[in-house]
This record gives sequence, structure tokens and C-alpha cells, in this order.
Amino acid sequence: MELVSVRIGRAPSASSRVRLVGDVVYDDRPGQIEQYWFEVPESYADSLRLSGNPWLASLLPLAVTLRQPLRIQAPVDPFLLENVPRLMRTWCDWYHERFPWIGPVAVEAPSKATEPGPDPRDSAAFFSGGIDSFYMILRNPGIQRLLCVRGFDIPLHVPEEFERLRARLDAAARGLGKELVDVATNLRETRFREASWGYLAHGCALASVALVLETQLGEVRIAGTHYDGPLKPWGSQPETDPLLSTSLTRIFHEDACVPRSLKTELVSRSDVALRSLHVCYRINSSENCGDCMKCLLTMLNLEVLGALPRCTTFPKLDLERVKRAYVHSSPYQRLYRELAGRARAAERTDVADAIDEALRRSRKLQRWMAALEWLGTKRGIWRIARRLRRRALADSPR
Repeated sequence: MELVSVRIGRAPSASSRVRLVGDVVYDDRPGQIEQYWFEVPESYADSLRLSGNPWLASLLPLAVTLRQPLRIQAPVDPFLLENVPRLMRTWCDWYHERFPWIGPVAVEAPSKATEPGPDPRDSAAFFSGGIDSFYMILRNPGIQRLLCVRGFDIPLHVPEEFERLRARLDAAARGLGKELVDVATNLRETRFREASWGYLAHGCALASVALVLETQLGEVRIAGTHYDGPLKPWGSQPETDPLLSTSLTRIFHEDACVPRSLKTELVSRSDVALRSLHVCYRINSSENCGDCMKCLLTMLNLEVLGALPRCTTFPKLDLERVKRAYVHSSPYQRLYRELAGRARAAERTDVADAIDEALRRSRKLQRWMAALEWLGTKRGIWRIARRLRRRALADSPR
């Protein structure tokens, strides 16, 4: 695959925005060109360069997934080029069983450091409005700019939802004395989506956004997600994110080993955060559904801390609904068990009992769900198996 050209122009969607566009061709689709783009506010137009750095970061997960050599027809920073082989080796070591088809590929690009812009370069952090990003920002008062991305959690086809979220995040940024920078990209609407977002690609996607603005950003922080034991292979991780740095912009993975309970406790003390908290990505909305595992866990944590009534972005907590939750994954089971213990210590036995009931119900359901998942792969009966699975979980939160 090859990045054949890069250009800068006006965004067709808004005259107040500027778009960086790259044309990509694939070895297995001769004659076809796919456009990738990043869009920034006009005030950041002077930050854009025709560098290959953001394109190498964004295209590398797809290249190793397709096993196609990656050719970048734009100069790439030597620091980034030097780290790319190590990044690919790490992925292959991690995922040789889960994704046996991925492998290191040849990367060809001219080597040249990006020239810095005329202004001082600031410290920035990615900001989704969730527990992890709020915790990172509250702990690092020196961060000056907050990067939110349209096209990742909220897709491009619902611009009104992103605008509502952006307005809330902008109010939070101003309340914390920061500047919000909203960037849009179509990465997840391109062939890039063939690379596993969770296990492989989302750290590179975030880094590519940072490198679009690298002439103004000296360091960019990515928040670690929930921690429940030894660090595991994941698409954004402290071992791999820094390898996407350049000579101008260093990328850091923050707070990887901080338990979710400690993060939530700090966030619960911030009225700014409680007015803007957004943790849900299930419904492609600026709102929290209040009915998925992530929403319920956050609401229960805030309830035990006595902060949920002050959080205006969630519906009322229904403990009867919690009892019917199907907690199927091991990480969430550990998080819920730990939360039940803290609820009892805080004399919230009603919360602890609801969680215990959910975990008991989940253990019983898990055996049936495993059987139905297996039957769902069998020819002739898969439709029946999936119908039975939906019926068994009909009264459970998502």
C-alpha cells in the first residue's frame, strides 16, 4: 500500500475549517484510490505540514494487517522511522495467536525531521469526557490544550451529536482553564477499519491526530484505560504509544496502572467534570445511555462516593436494573466484585446486594451463553441459537 500524495485545502463541510488529505492506494486493489483526511479549525491551518508522520502512524496497523509493504511519498521523521520496526515486532509478539495473519512489513519513506512552527509548542492531551481523560487532566494542570476527535467514538454521520458533546467538553475545558481543539477524521470510514480497533489500531489513530498538529505540540498525553492487574496487550499501551513520537512531539501513555476506583474518586470531587462526564460509546450519542456495563459501573462508583446526584449527565440509578445485568467479561467481573466490597465498606449494602445478585445471575447465565455461542456457529441452527440468546438477555442491560 502507498500514500501517493498529500495536500491541504478548505474543508467542504465548513469554510472555517481546513482539511489535510492523503491519497492511498492498495497493492490488492490496483487502480483504486482511497482518500483519508484530517480536519482542523482554521486557526490551526498554519500548523499543517505535508509531512508523512501522521500518515505513517495511521496506516501502519492496516499495513501489518494486510501484510502489504508501506510506502510513504512524504518525508517522515527519522525518530519515528527508527521506532517502527520495534512497534511491529511488539504487535507480532503480542498477537501471534490472536491474529496469526499479521506480520512486519517493509516501510519505505524519505527521512526528514519536521520543521517546528513559529509559536511555542504546548502540552496537549486527548479528551473524550470520560473518567480516564478527566483524571489525567485533573492530575496534570500544566496541560494547555485538549484534543477531542469527531469520527472515533461518535461517527461522522451524526454531526449534531458530536456538536452537542463538543459544546459540553468546551465548557469543561474553559472551566479548567484549557483550550479545546476539535479535530475530525474519516479514518474509521476507510479501509483502516480492517485493522482491529481495540487490540491494534486506536493508539495509532490517536497518535496520527497528534502528529497532524505536531508543529504546535511538544508533548501529547493519551489516558490509560481501566487497570485490573498486570498490563495486557492493547491498541494503546505504555509500551507502544511512545514509539509513535517524533523529534518534535513526544507521546506519553498516562496512568496505566491506576485503578478505576481511584480515578473516579478524584473525578467525583470536580463539579466541572460531573457536569460534563461522557463515558458511553454504545449508542453513537452525546448522551450516556445509563444501561450498558460502562455506564452502570460509572454510576455505581459515583453512587458509592455520594457524587451521583451531582452528576447531571446520567439518568437515575435503578438498582433493580443492576440486578439483571449480565456481567460476562472477566475484567468487568473483577471491577464489580471490587466495587461491591467498597459499597459494603461505605455502608451501602443496597448497592452491594444489587451487584452480588448481578454476579450470581451472570455465573448461571454464562454456561448457557457459552453453549448458545457455540451453537450460533453451526450451520442450520445458528439463527435459532442467536434468537434464544437475545431472548435470554432481553431483560438485561446492554
